[in-house]
Amino acid sequence: MARVTPAERGRGRGDRPRSGRPRFFSWLVPAILSGLLLSGCATGALDGPTPANRVDRPAFEVGRDTFAFPNLVRSHHPERHVDFANYCILMARAASQFFRFARFAPAEPPVSEAEYARRIGEVMRISAWAAPRPDAERVVIPGYPSLFEFSRAHEATLKASFGSNILSMVHWRTWRAGFPLAAAHQERVARQLRAELDAGRPAPVMITNFPDPDVLNHAVLVYEYRLRSGALEFLAYDPNDPASPLGLHFDPLTRGFWVEPLPYSPPGRVRAFRLYTSPLL
Repeated sequence: MARVTPAERGRGRGDRPRSGRPRFFSWLVPAILSGLLLSGCATGALDGPTPANRVDRPAFEVGRDTFAFPNLVRSHHPERHVDFANYCILMARAASQFFRFARFAPAEPPVSEAEYARRIGEVMRISAWAAPRPDAERVVIPGYPSLFEFSRAHEATLKASFGSNILSMVHWRTWRAGFPLAAAHQERVARQLRAELDAGRPAPVMITNFPDPDVLNHAVLVYEYRLRSGALEFLAYDPNDPASPLGLHFDPLTRGFWVEPLPYSPPGRVRAFRLYTSPLL
């Protein structure tokens, strides 16, 4: 993935490059809960030592713990009907749920399509913010080594389990995209993401540049970070581009996030907030 120069990072909306790339649109719920916006700032340095409670765990891996099929961007396919688009929030949530609550058992015999559908539903009914389950309590998916292989073989069944994309297009959790988020809030998000990843919990995140003309309202699953001279680079599973991790960067000087060029959006400053942290958020 191409890197962004400091000069590109500093561009405002007025001199942002107009690449002609298709836009990724998402409807927003009217922002009626502004009083709930939290902007406190945790203490502690971003480039401090790794917390002592970091746990050994199988790391989340793109191409193993992700879906084999993409969330399609409608404007990328003007020549044909797109029947699986605007599912990014639901796919980011589901990938996290499978990582936390499912266990793949390739040595066990496959089951019927109806039984696979039942087990998929069992995984997705578990609260997305619940703690990861130990192996003995996980929902077993027999006959496949990973979510990637399972979703490649049972694409239609998994897609059907997501239901309507209205919950991704018009979702009450996205109301914060309509508000400016304070630098202190963004710094806290960066700290919280690092803490979640240290504890072995990939985190669904909404990134937005609304109301930028090249609008980006998109959900990803952050699964790894790199600490470089005080700056944080997060890697995320991108439902739109499942083969390529998305780079989400936090700049400690401006206390803000930015993204590199994406197939469906130019690079630039974004706001980020976590999803599925509670029944309401």
